[in-house]
Amino acid sequence: MFKPLEGVKVVDLTYFVAGPGTAKILADWGADVIKVEPSFGDPARSTGATMSCPIQKDCNPFYTAYNANKRGISLNLKTEEGKAVLDKILEGADVFLSSYRTGALKRLGLDYASVHAKHPHIIWAQINGFGDFGPAKDNAGFDTVAFWARSGAMIDITEKNTSPVNPLIAFGDATTSCSLAGGISAALYQKSKTGRGCKVMVSLFAQAIWTESAGMVSTQYGDEYPKSRLNPGSPVMDTFQSSDGIWFYMSILEPDRYNSALLKELGREDLLGDERYCTAVGSKANSAMVVETLSKEFAKHTMVEIEGMFARADIAYDRVQHIKEVLDDPQALENMYIVPVKNTDGSVTKQPMTPIRFCLEEPKTVKDIAPTVDRQAPLVGEHSVEILKEVGYSQAEIDKLLADKVVTVDSL
Repeated sequence: MFKPLEGVKVVDLTYFVAGPGTAKILADWGADVIKVEPSFGDPARSTGATMSCPIQKDCNPFYTAYNANKRGISLNLKTEEGKAVLDKILEGADVFLSSYRTGALKRLGLDYASVHAKHPHIIWAQINGFGDFGPAKDNAGFDTVAFWARSGAMIDITEKNTSPVNPLIAFGDATTSCSLAGGISAALYQKSKTGRGCKVMVSLFAQAIWTESAGMVSTQYGDEYPKSRLNPGSPVMDTFQSSDGIWFYMSILEPDRYNSALLKELGREDLLGDERYCTAVGSKANSAMVVETLSKEFAKHTMVEIEGMFARADIAYDRVQHIKEVLDDPQALENMYIVPVKNTDGSVTKQPMTPIRFCLEEPKTVKDIAPTVDRQAPLVGEHSVEILKEVGYSQAEIDKLLADKVVTVDSL
């Protein structure tokens, strides 16, 4: 795959998922990403254990998902020597990315004003929970809190009259990382014209609000959440079940155009011309009745039969899958959205790939735009010595930094 960010250097001072995920995307696009960690490492190195994943040094697939294709250096930033090393790395970098809270960055002298004053060429990017202003600006905010709970997503995407959803770990983080990667790329374009960096900001809360933008608008005009599949906003945008027990989702955005064709396929010609079933306004006003009727009719047919109906009527639909099923989805595999990746211990994990691909010519096969995992997620400080030499440290200076525990190098 063509990698448009080759030659860009990113300093990645982040932890958990949203920040590391942003840097992973940039690394996949060709950037040289240097992951900076304390001696004890990014706490996300052990997060996989909460989801039944292995967390050994030679097999840590959850951590690898957000940190592959990076190099690693471990610095004690509480020492002046450690800060000096990072400052030297920043001299030759294009992007400084952090998910530390602003107060912590100020204490380290790594806030935007401080970095910009020393290195005006640096693009300074931060991801936080709730934004730079307001009463919650300094609050801790993981995606479950800032993206899910405060935004309304945790309660409003559930089935009506049930408990709040227990969200998929890192769902909001991964979504937000895509936005920040895009913002950094826009800043790189600006830098290419002016030579100057700028500040790029995103919060998990802001991302959630944008992700929910349709509902943010519609609820001001009478639309209500959460909804029920028995009485949805539109009866032809809902889940149904076939006679062989398969759930599927049907999505008709133009009821006036498609509802009649659906009723014909279901053998309900008696309802043709009935505004309650055949029009957008009528079907919405009688949503519960239409859902009940369609549910009964779909339940008479196998999924294969229903798929034939949808194909003939040109109606958008898909089977409702579990995450585990998607790992073997032929569409995901054919496009290399999921790729088997060998762990250091020789085992294999099917890893999700970052979604955007680039090419200079129209791809003839998926191999022309295939993502690559050039290196596993680094061990803590795995490339410390290599990086120090690149920025001009002598072997004697490196030995002293190691002896003074300013720099750490972990190994298998």
